[in-house]
Amino acid sequence: MDIVLSLNAVLDRINYSTFEGELGVRSITGVASLSDAQRGDATFITSAKYLEDLKKTEASLVVLGKDLEIKPKPGQLFLRVENPSIEIAKLCELISQKMWDKPKPGIHRLANIDPAAEIHPSASINAFVTIAEGARVGPGCVIGSGCYIGPACEVGTDCQLAANVSLERDTVLGNRVRIHAGTVIGSDGFGYEFEGGRHRKVPQVGSVRVGDDVEIGANTTVDRGRFGPTRIGEGSKIDNLVQIGHNVVVGKHCILCAQVGIAGSTILGDYVVMGGRAGASGHVEIGSGAQLAGQCVAYSDLEGGAKYGGAPAIPLVSYQRITVVTRRLPELFKRLTQLEKHLLHD
Repeated sequence: MDIVLSLNAVLDRINYSTFEGELGVRSITGVASLSDAQRGDATFITSAKYLEDLKKTEASLVVLGKDLEIKPKPGQLFLRVENPSIEIAKLCELISQKMWDKPKPGIHRLANIDPAAEIHPSASINAFVTIAEGARVGPGCVIGSGCYIGPACEVGTDCQLAANVSLERDTVLGNRVRIHAGTVIGSDGFGYEFEGGRHRKVPQVGSVRVGDDVEIGANTTVDRGRFGPTRIGEGSKIDNLVQIGHNVVVGKHCILCAQVGIAGSTILGDYVVMGGRAGASGHVEIGSGAQLAGQCVAYSDLEGGAKYGGAPAIPLVSYQRITVVTRRLPELFKRLTQLEKHLLHD
């Protein structure tokens, strides 16, 4: 990284309780893992099991917990904090601001903007962006190259759309929404009725509503509702390659990991976590605070505040016990066969 941060800037950003070691460390030039860090880098440690790695690291600044019993080497500065992972994230935010300069406001000459669209003067519209009639883009927004913003779409304040994001008609984004490359918001819901030997398309005339501070990963799709809106609650974070069906309601501050699939009209409460490749069949409700392990599938309603695993979803502890027994099935089958032979012989 070609980044130089003064020590004062780092100390202003990180919420540390005490510091130990080399006050001669005056600047930080990057962030790296314990094993990869070189002189000038900052790193962090969250667990005592990495103490041996800490002893070997060349990092100049280490962010670590208050309870780890280790002293800095010559040329190192330790910052003792409550949560090292959060504090190093703050430092990464500072570095990110240095690495990625915000584009200047204005509309690129190769953008295609309908005269009836409203673009705030402080927004930045890059090349090959298409913005349709009646769409509105708010203050401070950055719209990446190749994006499409359809009719009657609304993009709030300080939103960031990476390259080739598509917002289909009537999609509304709140403030500070971040959407990564290739994502499609507001595509048709998957609705068909079988009639006369054919699958007859059911028009999807609803919309999508995305709350404030939502982040949506690359190549994710959020379908519009059949009638009313599909909703993504404020603060929710959605990973890459996630499919959210029509009329789904995702609550506030949910986490949906890669390849999660949620079928139509499913309702997620607040603070729901779904691990990679987890899913939900249509028309089910998952209560607030529920956590679904990877590849877990909800075929029926799940109570909030509990952990689940398996397909269909069952309490995680039960699923883990079943998994242990399943792994022993070949051995148990062999013992059962031997026992049968012994009994028959007798």
